[in-house]
Amino acid sequence: MAKDKQPKPKGVPNKHLHARTTFLYQAATYLTLRAGEPSGLALQLASDLHAVSRKGQVRLSSELKRSVCKTCYAVLIPGRTATQTLENESKQGKKPWADVLVLACTVCGTKKRFPVGAKRPKKKSERTCGLPAPRMSEKSSDGHHSAVSNSQPTPDQESSLM
Repeated sequence: MAKDKQPKPKGVPNKHLHARTTFLYQAATYLTLRAGEPSGLALQLASDLHAVSRKGQVRLSSELKRSVCKTCYAVLIPGRTATQTLENESKQGKKPWADVLVLACTVCGTKKRFPVGAKRPKKKSERTCGLPAPRMSEKSSDGHHSAVSNSQPTPDQESSLM
């Protein structure tokens, strides 16, 4: 007799690591908001956040990654520890899909650029699913290629066949 398979646990794998990263982010944000500028402790907590996620191979959300400076680990809060500008470097700013949000860290001066106006391209699996299958061509008796038709013959064509 085969052993019964254990049901997979529901929820997040490595729940304790997610709880720790969430706490570190909240603590770093709180200390930054309280002091007005990032303290050494807030920078250390954000650095520990990245270390825990790398060591435990936990993926951080894109919003969380965007809100922490990659250079100095300061929590980026617009108006306090970061400045926000919208740039469009296309010719005279005519292309609305070329808008870029620039977040500049006021602690170290590093700039992060995020596309804002452009639509994200679909994944390859999503792009190829909706395409119809290519139609095969047949060679007629006179040697020319013609497309295969899956349609039913019209009544006029049926009478000519009889």
